[in-house]
Amino acid sequence: MIENDNTIILIGFMGSGKTTIGNYFAQKQDLTFVDLDQYIERQESKTIPNIFNEYGEQYFRQLESKYLQECISKYEVIATGGGIVESEDAFKQLKKQKYVIWLDGNIKTLYDRVINDPHRPNAQNKTLEQLNNLYSSRYLRYNEIAFTKLQSDLLTTSEIYNELLNLIKATDQY
Repeated sequence: MIENDNTIILIGFMGSGKTTIGNYFAQKQDLTFVDLDQYIERQESKTIPNIFNEYGEQYFRQLESKYLQECISKYEVIATGGGIVESEDAFKQLKKQKYVIWLDGNIKTLYDRVINDPHRPNAQNKTLEQLNNLYSSRYLRYNEIAFTKLQSDLLTTSEIYNELLNLIKATDQY
C-alpha cells in the first residue's frame, strides 16, 4: 500500500504515542517500522540520556538528523523523538516528506505519561509548566510540517490506525 517515497513519519511531543501507533500501523499493514530514538541508541551503543549527559542536546540533534535520513531510506514507518523539530536539518528533511503525521494530546495527559520515565532527559525533574513551555516552543513547528494532526489522547490505537489508513488511501487516489 505504501510506496517507497511515501514513508509515514510520526511526530509529536513526548508521550503522544508515536512508537505505539507506528508499531501498530506497521504490523497491521506489514510494513517496516523503526523508533528513531531506539535506532540512535543501537547505532551509538549509548542510551539517549547518556548521549545528552556526555555530549549535550545539540550533539544529539545532529545524530537525530543524520539517522533520520538513514531511516527514511530504510523504513516505511518511523516514530521520531519529540524534539525532532529542534534540528534545522531534520526539520528540512521532514518538510520534504509527504506523510508527516502529528500525534498530539492534552499537555497534562502527556506530562503524566512521561514525567517518571528515565529515558526522557527533557522531562526529568520538570514541572507541568516547564514541560508545557517546551511543548509550546515546538507546537508551531509540528504544525508547519504535519500532513495531518490526530489527537492521540482522545482516540484509541485502532481508531488512529483507521484514520491514518483512510487519509492515506484518500490522498493516494489523487
